[in-house]
Amino acid sequence: MGRKVYLDLGANVGDTIAHFAEWHPSHLIWGFEANPQIVRSLRKRFKGNPNVKIVHKAVWIAEGTITLFLGHPLSSTIVEGKVAMPQAPEFEIHYDKSVEVASLDFPKWLLRNFTLYDDVTIKMDIEGAEYAVLRRMIETKAIKLVDLLICEFHHNRFPSQATDHDRLLATLTERTRLIRWH
Repeated sequence: MGRKVYLDLGANVGDTIAHFAEWHPSHLIWGFEANPQIVRSLRKRFKGNPNVKIVHKAVWIAEGTITLFLGHPLSSTIVEGKVAMPQAPEFEIHYDKSVEVASLDFPKWLLRNFTLYDDVTIKMDIEGAEYAVLRRMIETKAIKLVDLLICEFHHNRFPSQATDHDRLLATLTERTRLIRWH
């Protein structure tokens, strides 16, 4: 058996990292967060834990720079077209408010850094970008490296990104253990 790894894609304030680190202290943990304001607090929060590394990049399907659209201080996305939710206006994205951030070709990064011998758990909450990232993980076979995928799907908020939502779920459940997180 190789390394035990937890990858938190869309780490936000780090609560899931903190819980996972408490329950699994031997795991190596990477938290990926695009929002610069949140990254500062994440790095401060986990400064004393040598098993936690915070990566300030947007999880995506290409290396480079990408526009991060902002809203509430804890809400952002790289995907245009988020549908408003009248019952939760505090989580709306303001598409006229953005910053440029580094992006990571996550499937390529996964294939470069891990093997089938590693025990890889991924928590993914990347606000609509999960569809493109997961499709690319399937295309590149990077999904084979994932033992457990805990994913929040945003098909109701990003209809244009989720045209084949059910088919994608079916493919994922054939290739890895999937938990739909809400």
